[in-house]
Amino acid sequence: GAYLRAGFEELKNKHQIIGDVRGMGLMQAIELVEDRQSKTPAAAATVRLIEATRENGLLVGKGGLYGNVIRVTPPMNIGRSDVDQFIRLMDKSLTEIQ
Repeated sequence: GAYLRAGFEELKNKHQIIGDVRGMGLMQAIELVEDRQSKTPAAAATVRLIEATRENGLLVGKGGLYGNVIRVTPPMNIGRSDVDQFIRLMDKSLTEIQ
């Protein structure tokens, strides 16, 4: 879980659309915002990201009060190489929608 979280934190540093990373263990989430200062939810970008991740072979969930949170719950036996590939494909998907 800590390894996955570290990957999400790196993505947050790279992509301004990620306003927050949160979760516990392997249950992690990234909140998409239009602006980090105002924390305006980026619901439309979240829909685009869901589609981009699907096209890149990732299945993720959407949630949050405003529909702007990407939820991830990988299996307990996920390995570091799987997390690395997941983060790489999530990075690619985030780049595609911006």
